Amino acid sequence: MEDKAVLFVDDEASILTSLQRLLRKEPYTVHTAVGGPAGLELLKKHKVHMVVSDQRMPEMSGTQFLQRVKELYPDTIRMVLSGYAEAAAIVDAINEGEVFRFIGKPWKDEDLRVTIRRGLEHYDIIRENQSLQHQSIKQLEELQRLNAILESSVEDRTRSLQMSQEVLESLPLIVVGVSQEEELVLTNQRARCELDPLCSAIPGTDIEEILPPEAVAAIRSCLYESKVEEFEFDWEGRHLHAQPARLGTEEAPRGCVLLLKGE
Repeated sequence: MEDKAVLFVDDEASILTSLQRLLRKEPYTVHTAVGGPAGLELLKKHKVHMVVSDQRMPEMSGTQFLQRVKELYPDTIRMVLSGYAEAAAIVDAINEGEVFRFIGKPWKDEDLRVTIRRGLEHYDIIRENQSLQHQSIKQLEELQRLNAILESSVEDRTRSLQMSQEVLESLPLIVVGVSQEEELVLTNQRARCELDPLCSAIPGTDIEEILPPEAVAAIRSCLYESKVEEFEFDWEGRHLHAQPARLGTEEAPRGCVLLLKGE
């Protein structure tokens, strides 16, 4: 946490000297300035976390000074320290300078110390909230960026799958896909049109309920023995040439596909 600094502004140098003496052991730097213009000049040169200003000053009132501080350094905590507790002055300071506290003169030493500490704690809370808000905004922006990438990826994947499906459907061969569990998983358009058992077959059906024994035996050889030799068989009155191909790897097989060509 950064070291804190407090600026006291008053038109009486003796008041400022008293404040410096009172707060010399506090864990923050104390700056002083005689009058509002001098205070603004000091703020140009030093980082200040809290400003405590007298209300009645000849060149610039405390309200005017704190309003200017609010415009130039909006994060700075602002307080009024004054012996003139007129209601109008308090209202002006609160409305125009947005003061954190209004402290009357003469002050009680311990009350003043506590009030300043609370003001600096309030500063830390504000900055922490700003940091969390900034972090939330950055996280939201990153989430939106990742979401855009994901949407683009999904769209690309969808297009890729659609194209793969179109290629599969337009192949001039009969295509039959079988899972590692020996269940029918896919057929292309030509398979469904040319072979009646595949026209009404539901994905997930056991291949023994659909395919001829020769085809089932060849698929099992492909699945469990990695044999992918061509073979021929008769099905539905047609003589078919078949080429099996294994899907996946030996370590992680996923199934088998049959490419069929009729005479």
